Amino acid sequence: MQRPTKAFNLPLLLAPFISRLGDALYLFGLNWFVVKATGNASLLGIIQATGGVVLFFGDLLCGVVVDNFNRKHVVVSAELLSVLGCLFCAWWLDPQHITAAPLITLTILLDIGLAFSLPAAKAMIPELITLEGRQRFNAVSNTLIDLADICSPLLGGLLLALHWLDLRGFLLLNATSFLLSFGLYLSIHYHKPAGEASQLGVKDSLVTGWRYVWQRPGLVETIVLGGLINVLFAAMRLVLPYNVNHLYGGDSSRYSYLLVILAVGGILGGLRLTLNRNEPHRRQNYHDLILAAVAILVAGFWANYWVLLVVSGIFGFCYSCFEIRAITITQNLTEPDFLGRMFGILFLAIDAFQPVGSFVFGFVTDWLANLTLVIIGGCLLLGLGIINQWYQRLIRQD
Repeated sequence: MQRPTKAFNLPLLLAPFISRLGDALYLFGLNWFVVKATGNASLLGIIQATGGVVLFFGDLLCGVVVDNFNRKHVVVSAELLSVLGCLFCAWWLDPQHITAAPLITLTILLDIGLAFSLPAAKAMIPELITLEGRQRFNAVSNTLIDLADICSPLLGGLLLALHWLDLRGFLLLNATSFLLSFGLYLSIHYHKPAGEASQLGVKDSLVTGWRYVWQRPGLVETIVLGGLINVLFAAMRLVLPYNVNHLYGGDSSRYSYLLVILAVGGILGGLRLTLNRNEPHRRQNYHDLILAAVAILVAGFWANYWVLLVVSGIFGFCYSCFEIRAITITQNLTEPDFLGRMFGILFLAIDAFQPVGSFVFGFVTDWLANLTLVIIGGCLLLGLGIINQWYQRLIRQD
């Protein structure tokens, strides 16, 4: 593989930001309109669980596809599928009588696209960005994505307050964002490097990929931590609209502020790692995630909107720091021929338990309300202890 010579790539930086902006705006509208129409979080849990199942099976194959085919072609095709899915379901949906079928269908299509586009885009970064610029590029990319998460609830709250858009309008905005990111990915100058993965079949490629990862404890730890924190992040996103609707007056602006502060915390985490010139280390992940767990426990025991607002910022900060480090550690520890399969396995671990987690927490939230945060914080602390002990045992075995 030719050594990358650039520390920056504008289309590769902007495309995820634009698609995330439209997708986050759609999810904002989806969460609000569904909870408003049904009065509970159960349908959201079912929709997220369905998407998790799709991602699970997509992640099984995406690594093989990303390592065997041109990664640019994979990500461009995935963005195009998302555009067509949004347009089709916008035509099908009746905004006055929201039903599960079009929303579940769209979730399936979007998550098929996500299952292939995200690993392909992440696998392109080491081939286009220098080693020295990689963590900074990942940090700036994540900061832009968090900026999208700030803009989307502000814009979404404004649109809801002005009554300009129904759920169909949010869908059309999402289609537009995917169309723009499609064009940006298409403009990237990229050529598939020759490697041995192209000579392997699907079964052999999967087996070699899993064996490669299992022999590297650092990659195993990153995968398991990623799965844990993302399941609990999804649970947090279910609790927030429920709490606003049932505990804090049902004011859409209050829900917007929670998402904005969550994203502001993410931006601060991204800026922290943008300015950090040191190599990422696993111990830093544990420090940040323990802080997040303690903050969530405080919000669970103390049901107060302003406490929840502060805790949302802390959680966003810690989550962003972990995510950037996890991506950079993965890219640095993985050989180029295995990048697609490595990210496929990472996202498989993230998505594998989300169907059960989203489904369970959708109903748990209806039952325990704010105390669900106590369950989330406790699960995070317990999980961190178990994973650290597991990692130490793997190191001793090696």
